[in-house]
Amino acid sequence: MSVAVTRIQSILLAVGLGLILVGCGADRQPLQVGGKPSPENQIIAELVAELATEANIPVERRIGLGDSRLMLAALKRGEIDLYPEYTGAGLALLGLAQPPDADPDATLQLLRERFSPLAFGWSEPLGFENRPGLAMLGDRARALGIRSYSDLARHADQLALGVDSEFRARPVDGLAPLSRRYGMQFHRIVELEVRDRTELYDQLIDGDLDVALVRSADAQIEIFGLQVLEDDLNFFSRHDAALVYRQAALQRFPALGPILAQLSGAIGDEQIRALSRRVTLRGEDPREVVRAELIRLGLIDGKVGEKDRQALSLAVSRSANADGEAGAVLRQLRRSFPTSHVNLVRSPDPLGSVAGASTRLALVSASAFFSPGSVDPATGHPPLRPGLEAVALVGTSLLHAFALEPDVHRLEDADVIATGPEGSSGYSAAQSIIDGLQLSATLLPVEGETADTLADSLIESGADVAILMQPAGNSTALTLLERGLLLIAVDNWNQRNNRIVFPYLQPGRLVPADYAPFLSGVQVPGLREPVETLVSQLVLAGPAPMEEITIGTQGPGASFIPRALPLTDQAVERINAAIGKTEDIYPMLPQARALAPQLPQPPEPLNPSPAASFMSLLAIAMLIWLAWLLFRPVRSD
Repeated sequence: MSVAVTRIQSILLAVGLGLILVGCGADRQPLQVGGKPSPENQIIAELVAELATEANIPVERRIGLGDSRLMLAALKRGEIDLYPEYTGAGLALLGLAQPPDADPDATLQLLRERFSPLAFGWSEPLGFENRPGLAMLGDRARALGIRSYSDLARHADQLALGVDSEFRARPVDGLAPLSRRYGMQFHRIVELEVRDRTELYDQLIDGDLDVALVRSADAQIEIFGLQVLEDDLNFFSRHDAALVYRQAALQRFPALGPILAQLSGAIGDEQIRALSRRVTLRGEDPREVVRAELIRLGLIDGKVGEKDRQALSLAVSRSANADGEAGAVLRQLRRSFPTSHVNLVRSPDPLGSVAGASTRLALVSASAFFSPGSVDPATGHPPLRPGLEAVALVGTSLLHAFALEPDVHRLEDADVIATGPEGSSGYSAAQSIIDGLQLSATLLPVEGETADTLADSLIESGADVAILMQPAGNSTALTLLERGLLLIAVDNWNQRNNRIVFPYLQPGRLVPADYAPFLSGVQVPGLREPVETLVSQLVLAGPAPMEEITIGTQGPGASFIPRALPLTDQAVERINAAIGKTEDIYPMLPQARALAPQLPQPPEPLNPSPAASFMSLLAIAMLIWLAWLLFRPVRSD
């Protein structure tokens, strides 16, 4: 038998086996798990898919298809077997609506009765609600006196609203019915696709929108401190999460029934927000988030990978304003690194978080890079905290010196100066001021878990003066201003050689306009006139390359060797492109290699070396020989 015949027989045998296997598996079509594009919907869909896989049910994912109408159509056509849905959305698909205080059990029974003729079922509620709502920035809502939808209606013609395309089109509980119910017409309406709905938060924080459509399970509501307005006329129904499924799927996969029963009441409001936060704010994959959670709960076997050490997380001070620079930088990082874990970490020592490898970036003032108290003879400046480098310029920090005692009007009159925790920008700046002005005051670091508690700690410290080094709008500084504390001028910094020893602190002015966006037109006693102060650059910092680290003997973190990987040149370039470079970073700060000036490359010499010349000649000779072989005349024998 020839080799060719043998090969043909092998191919036919393989094809025959394949057809047999396909035929045997024809009645074992996988469970088609569907889901909408929203983060919490993807999480629930992945949860069902993972549990089904663990129960040996073959699964095919069709997650992120579209809105409720599209999902129901896919369910009718048999393109999916189940998907997560909300009771309020289910009612709207039927053209129905109920008040939010309606009996949830009666609502679920109504849905089951109406969906039963289609051979569809509704599971028991999963345990959390995800009701639509309208939200505003807290400061903006307070400035306009808006707490409810009825309040909003009186200002709507001057405001911009952001919604997703599904809400815009819904005829029962969408934008048009809502507008008719409350009699409000917005000045401008911005519409985004459902899968891009989270961008509404970006536009709201950036000030491009005044009001945005939100869902109660969204993690951004708490993160950005948004004010969800009161639906005072009870327009929206309850939106309890459940699963809509084809009855045929339960018959095809009997193990699916116990899975649905297992999920009954299993996911609370706080749990879905925590999982959603990992997806929306940290950029993690929903499938990995769900798998890690199931492993943690012991519901499936496996091992959770340690990815957080190299996550692109951003450390900020505990008093950083999420509506200001911190929130803006966080959003820019997420846009530039959509597949990375980018989240906000509040820390008493943001640079220490980078040093400890718990974050990759920190938002700090330039003063935080230094450890005042002595001067390095090699540089003439206080020693640098080792293992760190600046990667991007974000803005400006201003020194806020508050008089805690009424009879203290100058820094020289203070016996005790309170400031933030050791390692913070304020602590380094305060120590620099004590050294530079040769003050006899004692420096007292205090801590607080929140902006308000830090303000309380400063006031209750017994100090004469409180010093913060933060951008305008810092939450703690704003709290102290609103409590009536006065700012002290720093107008003698140019004495001696402070501009040389402490070049990261430069004279500047704190003016009322700096706080106008945060005070909403309200004047505070402490900032009615410009105040002489000091300014510094606000920068992003990351871990320096290992080969550039030197072990120091002074300052916090001096003996530290970082474990976190430094950012690549490409990452630094992307960050700077997203933030937008306005000026160069202070030259005394260690900086990422990608920020160094790029010198033009000189032209290569024509004859770089004798060896290169020889290789060029050899290549030319080979080409000539190949050409001769190709075109030589063939002699006939």
